[in-house]
Amino acid sequence: MSTYQTLRIPTQYGTAVDLRSMVPEDAAALRALLSHPELKKHIVMRGEGSQDAPAGKLMHRMLHAFDPCALHAGIYRAGTSELIGTVCLQCWNRRKGSAILGYMMDPAWWGRGYATEAVQLMLKYGSEEMGITEVEGRCKGDNAGSEKVMIKNGMKLTRIIPVEGTLNDVIKVFKVVTQMK
Repeated sequence: MSTYQTLRIPTQYGTAVDLRSMVPEDAAALRALLSHPELKKHIVMRGEGSQDAPAGKLMHRMLHAFDPCALHAGIYRAGTSELIGTVCLQCWNRRKGSAILGYMMDPAWWGRGYATEAVQLMLKYGSEEMGITEVEGRCKGDNAGSEKVMIKNGMKLTRIIPVEGTLNDVIKVFKVVTQMK
């Protein structure tokens, strides 16, 4: 695999969800996810100006596999074209075999195991096809659902980072180390 090759994931079939590359027809559903108030507070995007500018850039990267250091996949209910979330491996370091996990799920589908299965499929693909052996995931301290998803996928809490400028807000950092086949 070339160092600068952009990535598209072949469809990964699960029991309840399928993962696959998103297409331009998913733009409206993706825009709704990125702007959903329950999700927006958990999305960390770097960039100047309004939250909308980085969100637009992120949406473009997700739909067009624009980032050679990230693999974004849509989470679809199994056998449908209904986009209900996204999962990604970003900041992929090919030399170290490491990446950072990110995911979001439409709140209408929370609590049904879909995010857990989607993360499992992405971690398996990352390990078997991308050579990733170390994955880190993060969530805000009060995001119990996200924490459960990572723990169910074998990730262990490795550290807690205080959020600058707040008294009680923290970021929990989880990690899993896998062996390549």
